[in-house]
Amino acid sequence: MNITLAAILMVSIVILSVFVKKIPMQFTLCIVPVICALLIGYSIQDIGDIAVNSINRSMKAAGYMCFFAMIYFTMLSETGMFTILIKKLLKFSKGSLNVYAVMIMTSAIAAVSMLTATIVTAYLIVFPIMMPIYKKMNFNRKAAMIIAQTSIAAMCFVPWGIAVVNSSVFAGVDAMELSRRLIPVAFCFIPAIVLQWVYFGYRHKKDGGLKSVEWSEADGESGTKEDSMERPKLFWVNFVVFLGVIAMLAANRVPSYLIFIAASFITLMLNYPEPKEYQKLLGKAGNRFYNTMFMLIGISIFIGIFQDTDMVSALASSIVGNFPVFLTRYIHIVLAAVMIVVIRFMPNKIYNSMYPVLISIGTKFGLAGTDVIAPFVCNMSLATGSSPFTATTHVGVGLLEIDVDEYCKEAVTVQTVTNLLILAVALVTGVVR
Repeated sequence: MNITLAAILMVSIVILSVFVKKIPMQFTLCIVPVICALLIGYSIQDIGDIAVNSINRSMKAAGYMCFFAMIYFTMLSETGMFTILIKKLLKFSKGSLNVYAVMIMTSAIAAVSMLTATIVTAYLIVFPIMMPIYKKMNFNRKAAMIIAQTSIAAMCFVPWGIAVVNSSVFAGVDAMELSRRLIPVAFCFIPAIVLQWVYFGYRHKKDGGLKSVEWSEADGESGTKEDSMERPKLFWVNFVVFLGVIAMLAANRVPSYLIFIAASFITLMLNYPEPKEYQKLLGKAGNRFYNTMFMLIGISIFIGIFQDTDMVSALASSIVGNFPVFLTRYIHIVLAAVMIVVIRFMPNKIYNSMYPVLISIGTKFGLAGTDVIAPFVCNMSLATGSSPFTATTHVGVGLLEIDVDEYCKEAVTVQTVTNLLILAVALVTGVVR
């Protein structure tokens, strides 16, 4: 079978399964790519090697960190540290926060957390901290993830981040040069973030959410029950360890999963030295990680086969080759404008694989490689954060305890408008050419 046809068939079946919902997505992502790879002539042995290598890459990049991070943050949440931290923060507002203050806190914490240059880590910081307030205020947690994701996307210009590193490799440009080029793009996110606050503030009021939340002494107190897992007396010890974890992640000198293993051990021994206690916590963290792990394997197989069999390159070339000639000068902007919807159903690698072709086209019109890539890098995070084919999405929705399909349905609509607004501001100001 023709490679391009196989790619279209594979993507079409996966998209169809999203709407039909008769087969678990994890199995669809594992089985359909294997069948399509067989149709274009790959052997079972070759397909197996591709799948295993892709899973290994994903586990090394995110899987191990995700597993041990979930153990650590499950423990930290159980100690009551985040609840007490929120209480202390609320003293600045005299114990009361309105919905706009909650959204601003979400954006600010998410943006600062992204200095670690890892979206999973940013989620693991912002959501456990804010979750008690979301629940008490009855704030839409799908909105919370969209707001956090937008701030995280704006921070994707950091040169040590995977977004800049990967894009610079695909595009053949210097990472620091690309990072400097993206800083003005990041500023274009500000109007969109403010409008998201306005929109979700209106939605919150319309849905009957609380106008403000009062954080009483009872909300911050813990350990009153015999079976309570909270450890208020160890708050400062746990908080110092937490700050140490963030500092080490930001320094990026030690593999992140080793940091979380050490932090988990220290937190466990300090707070829950009894086997009965820590076994209960480890079991809770394991159950949370199971669905994420299963989806990560499925995504890895899908992306591995899609990329390593050259299906993604064939599909990208077909799209570019059939693009209207009169729009060729603006092909990078047009593709950026539809990026959220496209990546909702396809892995973002299809865009990465287009970079060399798009840069070649841009050169003919006097555009530098960084000019062509500028609309994609930060905005790509809006797209990947709205897609069920991204492992980080499942981490975020898992921490917020929301359904991934319901979240993606809302996120695609909001982030498409957000993306178009950012591009419009960038075009008007000359940030994107």
